[in-house]
Amino acid sequence: MKKIIFLFSLVAIFFNGFVSCDDEEGIEEVPYSSGKPIVVSDIGPITGGLGTRVVVTGSNFGSDKSKVKLFFNDKESLILSLNNTAIYAMVPKQPGDFSSIKVFVEDEIKPDTTIQYADTTIQYAEGVLADKQFQYKIKATVTTVAGVVGKNLFKDGTALEGSFARPVMISVDNSGTIFVTDDFSNRVRQVSVEENKLSTVFRDAFQPWQNSFNTDYTNFYVLERRATTRPLLFYALSKSSNWLEPAEVYDQKDKNGDYIAGNYDYYGLAADDRFVYLLSAFGHRLVRYDSKLKKMELIGQDLNTDSWAHLAFNKKNGYIYVSNESWGRLYRFDPYHIPEGKSTPWITQDDFQLVAGTSRGSAIEGNGENAQFGSVEGICADQLGNVYLSDYLNAVIWKVDEENNCTILAGVPGKKGYKDGKPEESLFNTMYDVAATPDGIVYVADTYNYVIRCIAIQ
Repeated sequence: MKKIIFLFSLVAIFFNGFVSCDDEEGIEEVPYSSGKPIVVSDIGPITGGLGTRVVVTGSNFGSDKSKVKLFFNDKESLILSLNNTAIYAMVPKQPGDFSSIKVFVEDEIKPDTTIQYADTTIQYAEGVLADKQFQYKIKATVTTVAGVVGKNLFKDGTALEGSFARPVMISVDNSGTIFVTDDFSNRVRQVSVEENKLSTVFRDAFQPWQNSFNTDYTNFYVLERRATTRPLLFYALSKSSNWLEPAEVYDQKDKNGDYIAGNYDYYGLAADDRFVYLLSAFGHRLVRYDSKLKKMELIGQDLNTDSWAHLAFNKKNGYIYVSNESWGRLYRFDPYHIPEGKSTPWITQDDFQLVAGTSRGSAIEGNGENAQFGSVEGICADQLGNVYLSDYLNAVIWKVDEENNCTILAGVPGKKGYKDGKPEESLFNTMYDVAATPDGIVYVADTYNYVIRCIAIQ
């Protein structure tokens, strides 16, 4: 652990010095000069994997990050900071065994090429690193990205110096920013890898629980789990307000004057591009909220689910997956299913399909019902349709592919603890939730180690 913190600290010190040198030393920002060549002279380190921090040196990059692009072959890199002679960036996922390094700067006067972004064509001048390529090495690692092991105290700060009271549920957006419900501090927290920062998004929630982005990552929802908060159901945050103005979303009444969601504990929340889905304890109620019409609807009731059942929307196939904690089972249903005689979706027990698992027990890999889970709590899906489960009883993270093959992604079955490194040797302690980025990095709310872990198959 000391080595990990030390290495992370070196990166953080370098990064902080890099981005703040202009302010601290009074160095004037130098703009890009059109007509002069973009010189790319070196890159360091010369080898690494996904997320490796690199520095590309040269000249005439300018100082406007919004106008500069860095590519490893055809994969664009995330630029963390730059000045006129150096770019600090992260290696993108699998750009190839060896990558040519190119720097592009917006230049409408003397462009070398154009790059198409959606409906926009932008002209760029180009610089290429000659006689040297970056070597991409595939590896699998588990690392700690936020929090202090064993410290259950709320504190904002740098990623590995700030801490959590109890990190329970987790989501990650398409830029790699992590959102965590820290229920014992009544807060929603944010981990910014780019800024090396752990901060509070909002406070004064009661018992915040499962959370989810919508499918285009413009809205974020956080569930209040306890019936004592009703009619308050969840919070809605928007990217347009930088996630800083949470709106409270309340239960609504039906035509008979009864509350639609009812006075139940709710543990499951998932979202697609328009609807937010909520599942109560024991499946008493399944409701959806139309974020466009601001309307609450009952779409299922008296479903036979476990008390602690969590949800994940699978964008690849349109199903919602349901993890049943004490049953050790994974189900799914079609949230858009409209049966004959209905004008809106209606989900019954017959619409629940068993995907994998039969009963709670020791970890057994296999296909579908031949696999055996322990206590599966958190759940998520990636853009390829893979589903991930947090099995805190067996202390492992599961991956369930589209063919329902269930394999252990990380952790040692039956052994709790704390250890980074190779996935098959890593140790977790009663972890409650998982989240996956579009490019397949998995984050874990390692609840009783009080940290956020990253599983990267790079």
